[in-house]
Formats: sequence, C-alpha cells, structure tokens
Amino acid sequence: MKRILYFLLLLSCTQVHAQSSGPLQIEDEKMSSYLANRKPATLTIQVKNLPDSIKKVNVELTLVQMGVGFQVSKFAETDATGLAKVVLDQNLPYQQIWLSVGRYLYAGIYVNSGLTVVLDAKKLEKAAFMIADGVEYLGDDGKLNTIMNKNVLFKRKEKGDLDKSLRNLRKLKQQDTEESFLTRIDSIKNALLKIDEEFIANHPDYAWATTNETLSGFYGNICLAYRGDLMPAKLFNEIRNHKPYFVSNDGSTFYRYLQSYSMNGKLPKEKGLPGTLALIDSLYSPQKSDILKLFLLDAYKDLFSTAYPTIINSITTPWCKSVSTNELAKANLNQKKVENLFATSKQPEDANIGKPLVKLPFEADLYEVDEKIKAEDLLINLKSKFPKKALIIDIWATWCGPCLADLPSSKSLHEKNKDLPVAYIYLCTTGGSNIDLWKKNIVKMEIPGTHVFINEKVLAQLRTILNAEGGFPTYVAVDMNGKANSKAISYMGALNRESLKKVAGL
Repeated sequence: MKRILYFLLLLSCTQVHAQSSGPLQIEDEKMSSYLANRKPATLTIQVKNLPDSIKKVNVELTLVQMGVGFQVSKFAETDATGLAKVVLDQNLPYQQIWLSVGRYLYAGIYVNSGLTVVLDAKKLEKAAFMIADGVEYLGDDGKLNTIMNKNVLFKRKEKGDLDKSLRNLRKLKQQDTEESFLTRIDSIKNALLKIDEEFIANHPDYAWATTNETLSGFYGNICLAYRGDLMPAKLFNEIRNHKPYFVSNDGSTFYRYLQSYSMNGKLPKEKGLPGTLALIDSLYSPQKSDILKLFLLDAYKDLFSTAYPTIINSITTPWCKSVSTNELAKANLNQKKVENLFATSKQPEDANIGKPLVKLPFEADLYEVDEKIKAEDLLINLKSKFPKKALIIDIWATWCGPCLADLPSSKSLHEKNKDLPVAYIYLCTTGGSNIDLWKKNIVKMEIPGTHVFINEKVLAQLRTILNAEGGFPTYVAVDMNGKANSKAISYMGALNRESLKKVAGL
C-alpha cells in the first residue's frame, strides 16, 4: 500500500509538471488558443523494400473522434514509392488512430503534431502488431508512439484479465454490497497502477501518458457501472477531477460514459434539453461541461436542426463551439444532399444496387457492391428500387455479436408487418467480414429482404451522407418523404408495429 501511495504522489507531481511545461490536458483553458494557432497534424506512412509485384498498399484508418460518431473510417493507399500522407480533419490533441497498412501492420497510434510510420516490407513477413522489428515511429510524435505501443504489449495478459473485470463491473455491482463493490474496484485500480509503475520505471518521461490513459479507461468503466444509479460522493469527485490528455478510445469513452451517467444517473432531474444542459453545467467546470455537450450531440442526432443550435449556444469554450458548429453544418449538408438526391433522381428501369448474386426462396435478394459504385448512386438506386416504401437500413458485420443477435428481431418485425410499405435493407461491410459466412448467416436465419455485401470504402462514404458514422450495428430509417434518421432505431428488438410506423413516417 505504501508503494501505491508513493506512486500516486509521484504521479501527481508528474502531472503538475506536465501541465506547466508539457502537453495540455483536453480540458485545459489554453486548449482553444493552442488549437487555433497550429496546423492540422499529418500522418505519413512509408513502406520500404516492397516487392516489384506490389504497386500500392492499402491503408485503412479508424479515427477516434470527439462528439458525434465515436469512430470514423478513412482510406488511403501508398504511391509507387510506398508513400502515403493523411492530414487529420479534426485537428485534435493526441488523436488516436487504429491503423492498418496492408498485411504489414496493425497498430493503435497517437497523432498530435506529426507522425511518420516507416515499415520495412522485407522484415515484416507476418503482420506486426503495435511494434516489431521492421516498424519505426518517427517525427514529433515518434517517441511517444514507440513507448505507448511497448506499453500495450507490457504484461498484456495481466492487463487483459483486469480489463475483463472492468467490463463485468456493472454485473458485479448488482451482486455486491456497496462496500464490497468499492473494495473490488479499488483493488482493480491498484493492480493497474502497479503494472504502470513497473513500466514507468524504465520510461519515466512518459508517466503522464501511461497512467492518464489507464485512469481514463478505468473511470469510464466506473461511470458505465453506475449508469442509472448514484455514485458515492467521494468516488464521483475523484472521477470529476480526472482530465484526459488523449482523444483516444479510453479518453473519448471516459467523456462519453461520464455524459451518459450524468443524464441517466439518479441525479436531480430536469425536463428537456435546457434542463439537461443546466444539469451538466451545475456538475462540472465550464471546460469539462462543454466537452460533455459534444457527446450530447450524438444523443440528439435525430433532432439536430432544433437541438444542435441550443447546445451550441450553451457552449463557451471556443474549440468545442467550433466542433459542434461544424457538426451542425455537416448534418444540414448531408440532410439536404439526401433530400436532393431523392427529389431529382429518376427511377431507372432496373435499379442497380450492385452485382446480383442470388434470389433465395424466403424472399431474400443478395447483391455485392464493389468500390466502383458511388455511395450517392447506391442510395438513389435503393430508394428507386422501392419508390413507394420507407427504408430500414441495417449496417452490420459478420464478426459483430450484437449485429447477429438483433437480426432475428428484424426478421420477426418484417414478417409480422408485411402489409406496411417498408423495405428492409441489410448492408454488410466487407471490412473483416467473410462473404461465405455472410451468405451462411442469411440462409441459416432465413432473413427476408435486400442483402448487400458492400465494399467498406463505399459504406464509409454512405455513412457520412446518412450522418450514421460509428460502430456496428447502426440503423438508419429513411421515411416515405426521403428524410434519413440515424438515431430513430437503437436496436431492432425495441420496435413494434406502432414504433415501426412512426420511424417510417406512416
């Protein structure tokens, strides 16, 4: 216990030093001026010693975001020299990117001012995970990424076991007494910090980064465990005082889960969006409050035209106001684009929604869409194929457990409401999915409707148009008038006939 107390004291001193002379926490009052006075960061990827037979290498980036859409996918490819450069749109501090470079590398990286990832194809016979011989992280953010990827692999099994315990906290909380549960989470926290302490002993300059990410993940899971309940005051104050440095899985979900806890915990209730904004303002500092409001945007996506201006007007932190204003502009643009696409399109003789594969006896039509088709054309053709029907679009993947679990509910809803003018569209991403497994799942569950095995790049573009960026599954309702809503359906199992008619605009 004395070692842990000493370590926490050392961490506190390190964080104070970092605030005064090093990186800024996301909530720092100086963050707005810092972001306003710098250029967007650039990620450079260089693949050396490529075989003559390989002319380009595909690059996939999954960027962690603040606010609407937890993650967004982007794609690039190397040129003839093995070089690719990507300029980051949001220009956020220490933005985490899940990077896949052909068959050579899969890694979580952080980009702040600039990072160069150099891969030696000769040395990478097998795909590297995070860090390996043949992988170099260079540039301003190079050393940080080298250390943080080493940290991912440090005592990986022990940390994995502790992460499993964190994911089960909500279930454990329902079984334990309050005192026993608090003792349990204290034990998990101390175990995580002890592992950090051992790693930091060899990398003391990065204590601020290592432990901040650990605590972001830990506190985020605590917020999730207490959703719908009230935390003890001491624990809530501890969490309220935590300030991430990273726009990462752990940093972003910390804010997302804290915002969700604030709205759904047993806290003083206020009616409507103004009451929710007032509640958040009353609980947190102006900077933290404004960041939480960015995640509130996601909860009001279906009412963006009225809700977003209200949220934006309540934000005082300049960089948060800029992010939220951009989200409103993007939502308006995408909504107009969808409406214009449907309004100006003509119905073709046979709507082309990809390569027809097979028509199955349980009223299922299977198609395959490659990257040659434009997302806008696909959307027009889907609506044209069903001109007098609303669309329920299910975006899923063969590796997604929640997706597979919800498909029978969709089938049941379809079969019980065949008389309604609703078409069911199932878009399965090629990313990580297997076309044979896709077919087997459809046949096994006998799901009627239009099934499309869609190129992941086209799907990413379509998600942007529909304001439906995020994870899997995602559901989009396009009503009879062509208005798209990506927040109307949380999961298919929640719908009945009346709610189906409502989202379909019937």
